[in-house]
Amino acid sequence: MNKHAASRSAPAPDDSIDLSVKKNRNEEFGKRLYKALLDKGWNQSDLARAAGVGRDSISQYVRGKTVPTPQNLKKIAKSVGLNEADLYPHYELAGFAADEPAHEFKAVPGDAEHLWVRVNMKLPKAKALEIFAIING
Repeated sequence: MNKHAASRSAPAPDDSIDLSVKKNRNEEFGKRLYKALLDKGWNQSDLARAAGVGRDSISQYVRGKTVPTPQNLKKIAKSVGLNEADLYPHYELAGFAADEPAHEFKAVPGDAEHLWVRVNMKLPKAKALEIFAIING
């Protein structure tokens, strides 16, 4: 193993990960990426150069703070010689978990005739346009 392969930001060695929780998904990706670095004898700077991704971004990924964009995941996986799915299983599904439908209604202080409305959900285009027309009507 290369003397540079050790990293100050190594992930915790816990193997029990619940991929349904965002933080844990990030940590699991970080562990897989760190293992790939060790397997190649690389440090984070080596990967950053090989993948054309910022060194600070690589550090964030390894520490489980963030995960890469689809483009960066592809570059990183190619650089370490892994399949994207092996490096980050179910990557495309992870994004959907963050987009959970939500809606909220709040009273407007001092104005009993109005409400604040917040909606975050996937709708058919026709329904979304209906709502837009009502709001702007």
